[in-house]
Amino acid sequence: MLFHRNKFHNPLVACLPEPCFVFHEGGRYGYCNDAARGVLKILGYGQERQPENHDAFLQVLRFFGGTADAQASELVLDAARYQVQSHLCEDKILLRLLPVFENDHMQRLSTTLNVVPWGLMTLGLQDPERPKILYCNQRAGELLQMEYYKLVGLYAGDVLRVFGIEQDIAENACSEEITHIDYEGRCDGKVRWYRLHFIPYAMKNPYCLIVIEDTTENKIMEGQYFQAQRLEALGQLAGGVAHDFNNLLSIIDGYARLTRKGLEEDCPARRYTEHISHAVQRGAALTTQLLTFGRHKVVKDTVIDLGKLVLDQEPLIRPLMDASITLSMKAEEEIYVQVGPDNICQILLNLCINARDAMGDGGNLTVEAGRNENNGAYLRIIDTGCGMPPDVKAKMFDPFFTTKDQGKGTGLGLSMVYGLVKDMKGDIDVTSKVGQGTSISIYLPLSEAKPPARDITEDEEGHLHLEGFTALVAEDEPDLLNILSGTLEDMGIQVLRASNGNEALMVQEDFDGKIDFLLTDVVMPEMNGVKLAELFESVRPDSRVLFMSGYPANNLMSRVKVPQGAVMMSKPINIDKLSTAIRTLAGNPDANVRDTWAALTGQWRTAHG
Repeated sequence: MLFHRNKFHNPLVACLPEPCFVFHEGGRYGYCNDAARGVLKILGYGQERQPENHDAFLQVLRFFGGTADAQASELVLDAARYQVQSHLCEDKILLRLLPVFENDHMQRLSTTLNVVPWGLMTLGLQDPERPKILYCNQRAGELLQMEYYKLVGLYAGDVLRVFGIEQDIAENACSEEITHIDYEGRCDGKVRWYRLHFIPYAMKNPYCLIVIEDTTENKIMEGQYFQAQRLEALGQLAGGVAHDFNNLLSIIDGYARLTRKGLEEDCPARRYTEHISHAVQRGAALTTQLLTFGRHKVVKDTVIDLGKLVLDQEPLIRPLMDASITLSMKAEEEIYVQVGPDNICQILLNLCINARDAMGDGGNLTVEAGRNENNGAYLRIIDTGCGMPPDVKAKMFDPFFTTKDQGKGTGLGLSMVYGLVKDMKGDIDVTSKVGQGTSISIYLPLSEAKPPARDITEDEEGHLHLEGFTALVAEDEPDLLNILSGTLEDMGIQVLRASNGNEALMVQEDFDGKIDFLLTDVVMPEMNGVKLAELFESVRPDSRVLFMSGYPANNLMSRVKVPQGAVMMSKPINIDKLSTAIRTLAGNPDANVRDTWAALTGQWRTAHG
């Protein structure tokens, strides 16, 4: 006899290795062995809920086993395949779940298929109109957001259409060629892209293998590549147009100046030529931005503390903001990057003004600088403005693209920012939501070097010492050149020497470091000191200029007119006065930054009318 009268003690059932369930006469549940308790837990049964009668329990098994076919004899529970068998023994029913064992090769293959990064599904094509899922791996379940064993036995078209795949699944599955479908889905609230490959194969019956590939990363990289290609092409075009346009502007401005010389002060035509010159200046400002976007502008890079430079700009940025905008600036210390300081100022100016314009009703503007998790530096500008829709965000770095009203923007500010960031070997990332604001992050590589130590001290006798500073001395009198150079070297300054203006330009071109001072004679052969200073400041805008002359500045006898407000030393040079002038300039490094910022804001106002 297979069963004892005591339902709690049946050694034969208890010793069976597979899950077994015993039902009494009429199908009422009786008991199960230890192997079956795990199955009951999977099905949601417990102390307070016992299985229903035999037929109802069999339906629950099939439902959780991933098959809707009432005649199916196999099911999958907790990644294990079972064959369902019910035996009538005297007045009881024994329901057994016999594991479907695979050989070692198939077990290894099954394990391998569950760890590959692609979703895999096998479709049976016995009914071509409704291909059924015969197998799927764990990754397929993750991509389709269902328990993978529940997919077995379902019709592929019903499953895939639920997830937004509208194409004819049966047609692709029954094709004799390999086909694919691309579709867009959402996972954890984010848009992702997938590609389904349909691969036909035949054994005793026709089958189709579906490979589900997550192509999101490829899509993102492809978009970034095409955007970089487009902007690179636009940059080359912008550079070529700007160079030719500058030549035309020079001709227009030259003839306007010649015309103005021959006109009386009260002549109306004189005013017209002045308007022409003003328009030329605006055009020149635009071409300067075009050249920057096209990365044709050469700027000397130096190692700076990014955080300190950003914080130093607060008193210069704040006046540009409306009273309704709250400005907050945060920065870490000792973030060393090798960039052109003017480039950072230019980037800050454009991004802060853009953020201000996006907050017409006021808001918060946050400027941050720090280190990121990838051992790099970042500069981030965050506003709470109107934000950008995706189509605007995709074009924001294109030259001449602007959403501002006519006459209120040129569309070159952000394209110039893009060009500067790429010049600095950096990356730029934009996050924006309509109605919530925009965050623009600029990532730069950290510099292993640190800015040179710069100390200004005096000894007990009051002699000045400047460690870490460099000066270029241009003087055509050899003895005076030696004397001045020796005096500056006694102060601890590194000295570069030149006997005329042309040589000075060559010396500065060969010198890779920063030149803090240019000390130049006004009257020199080949190139005078004023012309030298003008050219020198165009390539080294951070340097300070001191003029020397045997004539009083702009005296009737002087042959060269010195710019108004320039620092002027009369010969013979008074060493104490020279030391005082150098100390004043060296002790006020922010003066150059303020001058640069004033020039940038002036250029911005000129370009925007």
